[in-house]
Amino acid sequence: MKKILVLVLAIFSVFQMQATHLMGGEITWECIKVGPDAGKYIFKLKLYRDCDGISLPTTNQTLNVWNHPTVTTISLQFISNTDISPDCDVTNSGNPALDCSTNPVGAVEEYIYQSLPIALVGAPPISNPPTPTTHGWHFTWDSCCRNGAIVNLATPSSDGFTMRASMFAYIDPFGNSTPTDPCFDSSPIFNESPKTIICTGYPFSYSHNASDDELDEVYYAWDEPLDDFFGAYNPPVAPAPLPFLAPYSYDNPLPGGVTLDTVTGEISYNSTTSGNFVTVVRIDAYKCDQLVAQIFREIQAVLIACPTLS
Repeated sequence: MKKILVLVLAIFSVFQMQATHLMGGEITWECIKVGPDAGKYIFKLKLYRDCDGISLPTTNQTLNVWNHPTVTTISLQFISNTDISPDCDVTNSGNPALDCSTNPVGAVEEYIYQSLPIALVGAPPISNPPTPTTHGWHFTWDSCCRNGAIVNLATPSSDGFTMRASMFAYIDPFGNSTPTDPCFDSSPIFNESPKTIICTGYPFSYSHNASDDELDEVYYAWDEPLDDFFGAYNPPVAPAPLPFLAPYSYDNPLPGGVTLDTVTGEISYNSTTSGNFVTVVRIDAYKCDQLVAQIFREIQAVLIACPTLS
C-alpha cells in the first residue's frame, strides 16, 4: 500500500509540475467543404507552455462535448510542437535570444492536437433564456494547475485551466435550425501567435487577428479564465471563474491602462509593472446577425523590464 501511495504521489507531482508551465490555449474547428470528408468537422486544440519546465504530452488528448445527444468526447491526435518564442535583436536590444533548447526562461512552445474528420448529427439546442446547459454545444479541455508566479489572480497556485469553445444554432429564414450534418460553418481562427513576452516602459499594441472562413462578423471581448472542474459543464458553477487580485479584473487584466477594441481586436497599454498576467480574449462570430460560434484564447502575458535600446 505504501509503495502504491508513493507511486500515486510521484505521478501527481510530475503532472502538476508539467501543468504549472501551461500558459494557455484555444479550441477551434473547421468545416470540411470538399473531398471525401466534406460535411465533417476537424477540431483543433492549441496549447502554449513555458519552456522553462517539463514538456507537454505528445500523446492523444480528449475534448469533452456537452449537450450533444450522442457525441460526448472527441479524440485529438498530437500533431506538432513548435518553438514560437519572440524574435530578438540581440545586437541592438541587449537582450539574449529566447529559445526552448538553449535559453528557455521566457521561451514559449506551441503544441497542436487535431481530430480526425467527425460528423456532428443534429443541430445545437436553443433555449430562452440561453444557458450553457440548454443552449448550444460546448467543447472543453481542462487541466491542473497554474503558475504560482501569476500576479493578477488571487490564488494562482491552487487554480486550474479550462479551455472552451461553443457552437450555436443557425435559424434559416423559415425559422428552422440548420442541420450540422453536413456542416456549413467553421469557427473563427486566430491568425497571429499570442504575444507572450513584452517589455515594460514602452507603448505596446497588438491584435490576435481573428478571421472567419465564411466571412461571418467577428467581435472581440475580454472574458474570464476558468478553473478546472469535475462533473457536468455548467458555468459559472462548474467550472468556476477565477477571482482576480485587485486592481485587476477579467476585463482589466493588464497594468498600464489596457484597452481592447471590440471591432479590430487591438489591445493597447503602456506598463511599467513587470510580472505574469493571465488574459482571456473571446471571439463572437455572427452570421446574418445570429451568434453562431464563440472561441476563447487564454494566454499568460509575461511583462519584463528590458535593457534600454541602444
